[in-house]
Amino acid sequence: MCSYLIDKGQYSGVIIYMEYDLDGYNFKPRYEQGRPYIQVNSVTIYEPKMIDSLLAKKFQKKFERLSQIIMRFLYDEENGDDEENGDEGDYMIVLDEVARLKALVELRYQRFLSVQEYKDYIHKLAFLDNQLRQKLAMISYQNSLEAEVTHGRGR
Repeated sequence: MCSYLIDKGQYSGVIIYMEYDLDGYNFKPRYEQGRPYIQVNSVTIYEPKMIDSLLAKKFQKKFERLSQIIMRFLYDEENGDDEENGDEGDYMIVLDEVARLKALVELRYQRFLSVQEYKDYIHKLAFLDNQLRQKLAMISYQNSLEAEVTHGRGR
């Protein structure tokens, strides 16, 4: 259980003594000047459902941004020029971003998430990774065919 003592002398709100033995999710909330909020350096959440919803919101922002970039790579470039479509380096960068987000979920969020939430996040990231790898394989194959046609087969 958690015990704490808040000093209300002159409305400072300083915590003098706090003792807890639970493992919770720590984060530092953003503080905006001019807002009527209390400035807090660190917040620890112990409720599993609340942690799931907080991490779901954080993950969803990152996932939506990354999926928009990936969908632009996968579908907008199909209608573009062949010169722009053949760049494998851009796909590798986006593939690295998917791997980075997956590592973030596995290393930082896994111990706080429920098993179902964790599996959902990993499944979504694996789907994006699979789509990128398929497109990258098609581009690599297309580039090798073009190189073979232009340079001819060597002995």
